[in-house]
Amino acid sequence: MLRRSKLIQFNFSCSAVNKPKPYNLSPRQFSTNRSKEHSEHDQNLQNIFDSSTFKSQFKTNNLNSTGILNYPQLKTPNDLVLTAEKTIRRCALIVNRICSSFSPFRPDHETRKSLDPTTAFIRCVGMFDRLSDGLCRMIDLAELLRNLHPDSNWIQASDQAHDLLCRYMNTLNTHRELYSSLDDVLNRIPEEEQKNPKLFASRTVALQFLRDFRRHGIHLSSKERSKLVDLTDRMLILGRAFFSNSANPSSLIEINKSEALLLGQRFINQLDFNSRGLSEIDPTDWHGLTLLRQHPLESVRKRVWMSQNQSSESEIDVLETLLRTRHEFAKLTGKSNWSEVALEDKMASRPENVMNFLSQLSNKTRPSAIDELRELQRLKQQHISSSQLPTIYPWDRDYYANLITQAERTPSSVSVSPYFSVGRCIQGLSRLFERIYGISFRVESHQPEEVWDPSVVKIGVWDENEGRIGTIYCDLFYRDGKTTGAAHYTVLCSRRTDLDDEQADFEFLESDNDQILVDDLRLSKIDCELLNVPVSQRRNRIGTFQRPVVVFSCSFDPPTAHQPSLLNWSDVETLFHEMGHAMHSMIGQTEYHNVAGTRCPTDLVELPSILMEHFTSSPEVLRLFARHWKDDRPLSDESHQTHLSSQSRFRAIETNSQIVMAAVDQFYHSNRISECDFNSSKGWNLIQTEFGILPSIPNTSWQTKFGHLHGYGSSYYSYLFDRAIAAKVWKELFEDNSLSRENGEKLKSELLEWGGGRDPWLSVGNLLKNDLIKEGGIEAIGLIGSWGLWNE
Repeated sequence: MLRRSKLIQFNFSCSAVNKPKPYNLSPRQFSTNRSKEHSEHDQNLQNIFDSSTFKSQFKTNNLNSTGILNYPQLKTPNDLVLTAEKTIRRCALIVNRICSSFSPFRPDHETRKSLDPTTAFIRCVGMFDRLSDGLCRMIDLAELLRNLHPDSNWIQASDQAHDLLCRYMNTLNTHRELYSSLDDVLNRIPEEEQKNPKLFASRTVALQFLRDFRRHGIHLSSKERSKLVDLTDRMLILGRAFFSNSANPSSLIEINKSEALLLGQRFINQLDFNSRGLSEIDPTDWHGLTLLRQHPLESVRKRVWMSQNQSSESEIDVLETLLRTRHEFAKLTGKSNWSEVALEDKMASRPENVMNFLSQLSNKTRPSAIDELRELQRLKQQHISSSQLPTIYPWDRDYYANLITQAERTPSSVSVSPYFSVGRCIQGLSRLFERIYGISFRVESHQPEEVWDPSVVKIGVWDENEGRIGTIYCDLFYRDGKTTGAAHYTVLCSRRTDLDDEQADFEFLESDNDQILVDDLRLSKIDCELLNVPVSQRRNRIGTFQRPVVVFSCSFDPPTAHQPSLLNWSDVETLFHEMGHAMHSMIGQTEYHNVAGTRCPTDLVELPSILMEHFTSSPEVLRLFARHWKDDRPLSDESHQTHLSSQSRFRAIETNSQIVMAAVDQFYHSNRISECDFNSSKGWNLIQTEFGILPSIPNTSWQTKFGHLHGYGSSYYSYLFDRAIAAKVWKELFEDNSLSRENGEKLKSELLEWGGGRDPWLSVGNLLKNDLIKEGGIEAIGLIGSWGLWNE
């Protein structure tokens, strides 16, 4: 999961001005000779994660103590709030500077008069990006700490700083002169000149800012703007309520001892039975999922599934009210529906394009899904002794699929977990990146106060030509109170800094200025420093840049004195996926922080991470690191391929389910929501009938469990969209040579280096050498859908 700030997103980068450099495939880059120092760095990567004691070697206690994430300004929780206040004061100076220099209401300012339109536009966008970066340094850091820091004092301070900064940011979203300044400098450039590829990054950032202003009603009347603010508040409250409801437990079901006994005495021993001989089971926990997957009685499985797919009237009402509120918001801002709002800055761009993609993908996938369904039907036919092929109901799918998968396991099938310790996997990722990108990892020392937990590992990211290019903090192991799951937090983005001219900020503070910024915080010349970050020069680039810092979080079991942390296959894929995001941040070092790395369209951002999952399918890649933790023997190619075959079994049926969910997301955010008889349960059933291969079940309402409707409303298709592109990129570039340096450099130069600073259609089209894809639009969307999600 990618964590990113969703506040006012000041996006932009002049990185598009810098033409990608051709790859330099020197003999040194292909050398397999490793120096002693290199081998030591390589071995440290395994040891630091696999040994419970090795990490102590990388702690330092310098006389000059630092603060959290190596920020000397942040040594205590209170420092976080004080620095947030200083940040707001400095940002207020930058706002004054922008308005004084570029506002159409101040036409006589020297800056406005002396610069040609294009230069003025680029200068203004640079100031907006700096303003955004200053705020995001603190907001993203606070978001990280309140999710991962174990100390309640730091969590409380993070919440306080985050809320203060967000309140100030809301004042910027309705700052009319700030909006007019950017709108004016953009409109002074002729429309044809705006389409110059060299201005793509700057224009993208500017348009993103302008959209954010307009979404906050900057262009509306006072009455309409007041209504929009009310709608925004309601969407926030309803969204939180819906997301909270999506995690609500389902109604308990009851099973008797004779039913439980069909799964064996061991299963019975884990249950508590009342005086009536019944045991209550949560259908969503381990016991319920085991019943759905393994219980031979259809009546029991149906009981579990029906409970999983029920919602209360109040839960349905919260969802439908949220959908109607979004629709009302869209209409007020000049859009036909919420999909148009959500897709405005995406590659898909329009709802009809998304539906074309889903239709093409459905057409491509459906024959394989029907074939897989027939296998399940034939097994059920044998199971119930039927003369005809029976219907496979939703509660049948996992049961019969599991029977087939287990029957196909051979006596020689082995567990793959012993071959994938956390340390081996991180070591393998470094070796992979070194071969395809010329980039490797090094474990680095840190002071105790620099990290929020002793288990956190600091890794320096090194490019063989450029040197150290960024930092990854790895918080990979479970602990009480930690947010579970996998996440990639972007704490600091790349940005060019030498053009900031920071001292000039103070020219825009009048001596009698007593402006209140937020709460009781007033504008002041003192105590107005931004969070200080180090900068450095880049090879073959003009200027100085701040370097990316990301945090990679998982919840793996920690190593013990006797055994390293061992990963199942899903965990290995997760590790590769999240590291795909991290490397996107490391490589995508643009001049604007708002288009750096993963700050790109939602339907592009998962492409690098999903592509990384494909590398786990390569025997060539696994030979780099997959070795048994006890005796160092490699995982055999046969065991690897057997496991992959098992994992991909019935993938077409699963893809069909994802297509249904993506289509439901589009349906809910279309004009259908405005119909007086709209019913989300009927809508779900309608889409299931149109796109699904399993029958629609009346009187069910799973939609309130579809948590992605909260954060990814009208964008759920993005996962499928990027999976289709990733499968094509893998087939074209890496399937036959997974360690190709030439194609790795091509991936860097055509896609990763740009972040969001170039037309994504151009990047993907160039990568695949496909002119139709370069053009984008509905035909390109349909072509991607026709590729499918796997190579046949």
